[in-house]
Amino acid sequence: MIKKLFLVLAVSFCLVGDALAAEIKVAVVDFQRALNDVNEAAGVRKKLEGMYGERKVTIEKLQKTLEAKKADIDAQSVVLSDSARRAKEEEFMKSQVEFQQTYSRYESEMQQAYYAAMQDFIEKMKKIAVAIGQERGYTVVLEATEGGVVYWSDSIDITEELIKRYNAANPATAPKK
Repeated sequence: MIKKLFLVLAVSFCLVGDALAAEIKVAVVDFQRALNDVNEAAGVRKKLEGMYGERKVTIEKLQKTLEAKKADIDAQSVVLSDSARRAKEEEFMKSQVEFQQTYSRYESEMQQAYYAAMQDFIEKMKKIAVAIGQERGYTVVLEATEGGVVYWSDSIDITEELIKRYNAANPATAPKK
């Protein structure tokens, strides 16, 4: 009798589970792919690359100056008095600290600029993904790269639709300098 009751309960749960599963609609969106493919991102990437290029030139100049100072100290170390050598070494150390601070500041600025730009894109994309999800009656929309989704069928991937809508709503503009 208990076995029959258990069997009836198990079948009932399976039937209820199937009924609930039929109502759940899932979609997947790949924001990373969308970030690479939206037209507006090309302008932002170009702006960031320009910013990086300018800073790279400055860092390279500072590094060459630092190397020249070190070579100068090494070349003159035998002819300089102890106090003059110490003064040059202290000047070199200050220059080295300035170089490291500048390098760190530039790196931080680049990371902040990139993060801010990407957050703006992600926020716009989230709104579009929500709209697509609501229009198509999805129960949940999962983000493929951040959500840990391992596999999904192309039939539930809304990334292409998101890219099309994003490009339509946000026409690419020339990057501001």
